[in-house]
Amino acid sequence: MEKFFHRFWVSFLIAGLFFVFCSCKSKTAEITPLDPLEITHKVQLVTSKGDIVLGLYGNGMPVSVTNFVNYVKKGFYDGLIFHRVAKDFVIQGGGFNADMVQKDTDPPIKLEMPPSETIEEESGRKYKKLLISHDKYALSMARTRIPDSATSQFFITLAPTKNLDPNPNYNEPNGYAVFGKVIEGFEVVDEIGSVEVTKKKGHENVPVEDIIIKKAVLLNDLQNNEKQ
Repeated sequence: MEKFFHRFWVSFLIAGLFFVFCSCKSKTAEITPLDPLEITHKVQLVTSKGDIVLGLYGNGMPVSVTNFVNYVKKGFYDGLIFHRVAKDFVIQGGGFNADMVQKDTDPPIKLEMPPSETIEEESGRKYKKLLISHDKYALSMARTRIPDSATSQFFITLAPTKNLDPNPNYNEPNGYAVFGKVIEGFEVVDEIGSVEVTKKKGHENVPVEDIIIKKAVLLNDLQNNEKQ
């Protein structure tokens, strides 16, 4: 009988220690969430007007960032152009070559909503506020009127364009998926945004002089580096 109780208490203590260990581990994981605003990837666009470096929010916008990075890695953007310049609004590229022929893409991705936080007013009313917005020099996925239609094309804002932001309080995805920002080469973006434009092969706001993306290069991949 004494041996039975001894074994019982030993088993009980081991089980208790295991539970405490698992609980501590779980709590540690809970208090160290990924930062949605962390720049996890950097991509350099080498253009005919100069270099632009983009910082991507891989934690906050993983679907959009993975999609963009995959296109970069396989050299999809090399030789394409910025085919649309809307002054004081956006510059857009990643879809057409200099002859305004659209390049075949991978299947479209789902429209991704930027991360948000819940705000509670003094009255008790709660609402969601975006953590990532279309500020000046924001990087976002271009798409058609169909929400889940984004593929390779992207745009960079030339001014704050909050009207492109999704409303996080809606149940369905909406707006445009902002997934990064310009971190170097602001003057290059501004120069591209001020070029003369024309109509070409049925497309409006096409730069008169071709603005070529000579090469898109992934400078770093923090997420994969940390996994290795």
